[in-house]
Amino acid sequence: MQLVFHPVFLEHEVPGHPENPERFSMLDLDSLAYLVPDSGEKLLGLVHPQEYVERIKELSLESGVHWLDPDTYICEKTWEASVHAVGAAVLASEKEAFALVRPPGHHATRNRGMGFCIFNNIAIASLNLVGKGKRVAILDLDAHHGNGTQDIVLGNPDIIYFSVHQSPGYPGTGLETQENCYNFPLPPGSGDAEFFKAWQSFYPILERFDPDYIALSLGFDSYYKDYGWLTYLRFSLKPFRTVLELKENYKVFGVLEGGYNPESIKDGVELILSV
Repeated sequence: MQLVFHPVFLEHEVPGHPENPERFSMLDLDSLAYLVPDSGEKLLGLVHPQEYVERIKELSLESGVHWLDPDTYICEKTWEASVHAVGAAVLASEKEAFALVRPPGHHATRNRGMGFCIFNNIAIASLNLVGKGKRVAILDLDAHHGNGTQDIVLGNPDIIYFSVHQSPGYPGTGLETQENCYNFPLPPGSGDAEFFKAWQSFYPILERFDPDYIALSLGFDSYYKDYGWLTYLRFSLKPFRTVLELKENYKVFGVLEGGYNPESIKDGVELILSV
């Protein structure tokens, strides 16, 4: 699977924040081959109201650091990084590739950035496909529930959403299945056995839905090497390999969400490149 990346992703930064460029520090980005995305600004309206978009843009043009909430910052490079993260997700959907992006997106609702997220990259790319007559299954393996993604796609007949995530934990949502959003909250310490129990319940639903595309929100904070950084799940690489290998039967693309131990990101990217 190819990578999509833009160097501006390394410039969205507040020192000491867990969502920082050091997440990529174990990747040799100079030697990795990757596709470079254009800005996805023109597609923001698929999800986000213009008032919210303009607020993010204006804050990024001001000097200093601004906070949307206690977790989510905006610096002078946030606008450029965020619109290219959207562009990367869309390009990944077109090339069946993986978008190695910052900032992540699955917590961003239509009109609110939160949980380190500014724009909802995976939702915009998925709705762009829906606008072209495609059906999309979004599979979210991040340790946190993608509350923003669910908020955006809930009730959409052309999308189903699957999430395995730690509960209790941030943001406190995803406790039950709602319409087309299939949630499997897992207690802290859960590993592969708990993932595959959830997967076996969901997979028949996926087959019946028969999507044209599978969109992967891959957060490697559920990987065992990220245990204790922000969350407490213990997945091996097997769950990630399982969803990536859906490429055998479906068109698959992915977007990076969490993962805060640089070694987790390195192992995840190596797996992605091997598929």
